[in-house]
Amino acid sequence: MGKSPYKIQFGGLPIGIHEYEFEIKEAFFKDIENSEIEKANIVVNAILTKQNNLLTVNFEINGTVGIACDRCLADFDFEIESTESLVIKHGNPNESTDEILVIPEGIDEFDLKHYLYEYITLAVPIRKVPCEVDDVLYKCDKETLKRLNEVSTDVEKNEDVELTNPMWEQLNKIKYNKN
Repeated sequence: MGKSPYKIQFGGLPIGIHEYEFEIKEAFFKDIENSEIEKANIVVNAILTKQNNLLTVNFEINGTVGIACDRCLADFDFEIESTESLVIKHGNPNESTDEILVIPEGIDEFDLKHYLYEYITLAVPIRKVPCEVDDVLYKCDKETLKRLNEVSTDVEKNEDVELTNPMWEQLNKIKYNKN
């Protein structure tokens, strides 16, 4: 495995502000198991502020991710824009939180890949139905919606049949005869 392009070497950096830019494409998500995102065209600008005992990294994330519509499963490019911040300091790693990364003394580099993945994933909304946001730009797949409606109608018909199942009738008799 080669050197990560998302690793920042801060040991030899002078105190002050340092800028990094990361391009995130499909290859970024290939190594991540169960990633919902498979396509991406994202630029992350990371501004690292180094102080004597503390590093602060501010991220500006802009671009698009390819995801599927929750309603019709059609693929679409969703535009994301996010800003995040991470504080890094030396100490006991067990004291780390979501906003503060505590690394052991003597470590002079860290890999941002995990944090970048989390920030990008958090920028994607839980409910992904783009036609509700912009029905001119995004159109649901009518054929898929038609098939889903047919299936849901069949399921409703089967539920009526299940309610008359003789086993349930016997159980209901027992249930309602109890005082």
